[in-house]
Amino acid sequence: MPIVGIPLDQFDARFGETLDRALLENELHRFGCSVEGWTTMRRFRCKCCAALAEVGEDESPVACEICGADFRSEAHAPTPAGEVKVLRMELLAVRPDLFDPAGLARAMRGFLGKESGAPRYRLETGEWRIEVDPALAGPDVHRPRIVAATLHDLAFDDGSLRSLMKLQETIHWALGRDRKLASIGVYDLAKVRGPLLRYAAAERDGLRFVPLGYDLDDPSAEQTPAEILDSHPKGKAFAKLLEGCSRVPLLSDQAGAVLSMPPIINSEATRVTLETRDVLIDVTGLDDRHIDRALNIVICSLLETTPSAHARTVDIAYGEETRRVPDLEAQIVDIDPVAAARLIGAPLSADEIVSYLGAMRHDAQVRGESIRVEVPAWRADILHPRDLCEDIAIAYGYDRLEEVGLTSATYGAADSREERAGRVRQALIGQGFLEVMTLALCSEEASFDKTGLERRDDFIRLEHPISVEQTMVRVSTIPGLMDTLAINLGHPYPQRICEVGLVGRLRPEEETGAGEELMAGFALAGDGFGYAEIRSAVDALLAEWPLLDPATLDFVPSDLPLFLEGRGAEVLAAGRRIGRLGEVSPAILENYRIIHPVSVAEFSVDALARITAAGH
Repeated sequence: MPIVGIPLDQFDARFGETLDRALLENELHRFGCSVEGWTTMRRFRCKCCAALAEVGEDESPVACEICGADFRSEAHAPTPAGEVKVLRMELLAVRPDLFDPAGLARAMRGFLGKESGAPRYRLETGEWRIEVDPALAGPDVHRPRIVAATLHDLAFDDGSLRSLMKLQETIHWALGRDRKLASIGVYDLAKVRGPLLRYAAAERDGLRFVPLGYDLDDPSAEQTPAEILDSHPKGKAFAKLLEGCSRVPLLSDQAGAVLSMPPIINSEATRVTLETRDVLIDVTGLDDRHIDRALNIVICSLLETTPSAHARTVDIAYGEETRRVPDLEAQIVDIDPVAAARLIGAPLSADEIVSYLGAMRHDAQVRGESIRVEVPAWRADILHPRDLCEDIAIAYGYDRLEEVGLTSATYGAADSREERAGRVRQALIGQGFLEVMTLALCSEEASFDKTGLERRDDFIRLEHPISVEQTMVRVSTIPGLMDTLAINLGHPYPQRICEVGLVGRLRPEEETGAGEELMAGFALAGDGFGYAEIRSAVDALLAEWPLLDPATLDFVPSDLPLFLEGRGAEVLAAGRRIGRLGEVSPAILENYRIIHPVSVAEFSVDALARITAAGH
């Protein structure tokens, strides 16, 4: 898990007193946080965007986390900005509300009994409105959803501004899947012309703006979206999120000035500074669930940091549909106190459960035979009543639970498929093959076009692939073996590699609509390796298979483009293909830039098992 540094001076200020460090570390462990220790961090200020960077005492800053400026260059060398004592903790991906000093202090005030229940934050109806271009939901952009809020009467110092930026980035990691599902933008509201904003699809080479970290007074600093994706550090880092999109999303104000290009970079013109008092916050993404939660966490953290501040809503217009956001209303969950106590393993009354829920910052009250719980808007991890049972157990203390011996015992046994896989691995390794493990995800081009395998219509296609190289579940181990040989061109020959692994195929008869099949693939590469050598390896493998009579197998010529004509064969058993082998065609070898002869074979281990079970 990534490590976050919580500045102790900010934590103490939000908590309301200075806790003994040993006590704090112990209570954080009881709360479920993994404390990595205490350290002193050196701070540096970026010359480009004025953001603070933090590094360890023996480290040197490399790049700005906000604008991406290269601190190693003389022109962008940062300015020292003092030191700070920090608490180092592993991030809990399910609790992004703990990622900053204000959120962590809020949680600990409840856990240590200083407060109970959820604090209330002031939210008013605002006048700002964002009109959303329907084209953002199309295939050439596809970043269709946005939420926003304005916050007023804030007060920033170096520490709180740094914490806000760090909170953005950690939420991008935890909830946003590296900005794919949620990307946060924060803008100085005084620099935004409103109250009408527009979130629209724009041409990559259309209008120009100055990205964050560049000089507003330098005319050459203005760039098109295409130029930002090609040259800006943040643009290059996250360009993959707009890969394949002919247009890009832009958020603009009423005067047409660009505020940001989500999910890549903000405009320098609206950068938040120490003088900023009012901000606009937006979150863009693919669905409302992720962006709503990300927005609520940031808003509540800022309002916790500045108790006198308040937030206002923003209307989001999707054509005729209008959403008013944010929604800070509590999520209502009913739990059975008897079932909760039994699950936890402690003799807890309903009133005690209410008290423990209050310590975890929930509002709760007994309603007849159940407890009604109001889950605060900043909690993104409560999906089921059992999640609340976990909170109750944490507040009660896992160290207080009585040890209970096992009332029954079970004994594990190896899965039959894994036993077969192990037997095949042993047989191949005994022949001198080196086992490799390749990716289970690939592309149609790599699976079919590049290898010369027959194109199937029963492969499993991913609905939202992370890249163009991983659009489907593999249907054969051969593409992975060929890729491995291509990578190993600089290593000594001959090379003998094998893989025993699962492939996937659509199977309507299965409950999930898809199924797995265990395959064994192996390849020989080097001068002198042809059909005879791979056939010899196949015969040796099949001779190791129990109860298999080689006389029941038929080797018939194969017309696959994968194989050199007349040098490939399909292996049939009872008329059904169970494998293939042959010498790879030079045309296919050229696709991989492989210069040595290669022979490959692949068998269905599951099919071999079925043959044996059927007595063939």
